[in-house]
Amino acid sequence: MKIKFLSFILLLVVNSIVAQKSFEGVITYKLSYQDKTGEMSDEEAKEFMGSKQTYYIKGNKFKTEMNGMLKMSQYYTGKDSIYTKMGTSQFLMYIKTDEQKEKILSIEEKKSVTKIMGKDCDLLDIKTDEGTIQYYFTSDFKVNAEDYKNYKYGLWYYCLDKANGSLPVKLIMDTEELKLTIEAVKVENKELDDAIFELPKGMNIIKMPEE
Repeated sequence: MKIKFLSFILLLVVNSIVAQKSFEGVITYKLSYQDKTGEMSDEEAKEFMGSKQTYYIKGNKFKTEMNGMLKMSQYYTGKDSIYTKMGTSQFLMYIKTDEQKEKILSIEEKKSVTKIMGKDCDLLDIKTDEGTIQYYFTSDFKVNAEDYKNYKYGLWYYCLDKANGSLPVKLIMDTEELKLTIEAVKVENKELDDAIFELPKGMNIIKMPEE
C-alpha cells in the first residue's frame, strides 16, 4: 500500500512538472492589418506586411517571420531590446523593450468566451490611453512570464503576467492609427536549435527611427 501510495504521489509530481514546462516550438498565426491613417488600403497592408506570421519561441527568446513583401523578421534575445530586419537590408533596427509606455485604464478577465483551434479560451480585455487590447489565451500553451520581465513593450509582459504565462492564441490591438489581429492556426511543440534566435551576422545595428 505504501509503494502504491508513493507511486501515486510521484505521478502527481511528474504531471505537475510536465504541466509547468515552458512551451517550446512554433506557432503559426494568420494576420490582418488595418491602417487607419489612410496611407494604405487593407489589401496593400496585407501585401506589404503579410497574411502569416511564424513565431518561434524557446525559453526567454523568440523570433518572428512575416510573409509580406517587407519580409520582416524580429528577434528578442532575452535582454532589453527587440531587433527588426527588413528583407535584404543590411540594417538591424532595435527598440528598447524594458519600459511600458501605455497607461492601463481598465482590465477585465472573461472566462471561456470563445473556442480557437477547438480549445476554450479566456480573454483579457484591456483599455489603455492608446486604445484597446483583446488577449485570448488558453493554459495549454504557457511560458514562464518572468522570462519576459524586460519585455514590457506593447504590454507583452503585462499580458503574460495577467494570463499566468499563457501565450496568446488570438490578439486584437486597436489604436487610433491601426488595428492588428493575429490568430493562431497551428501550434507545434518541438525542440528548437538555439541558432534560430541568433542575430544575423554582419549587420549594422541602429536604433529604429522614432515617428
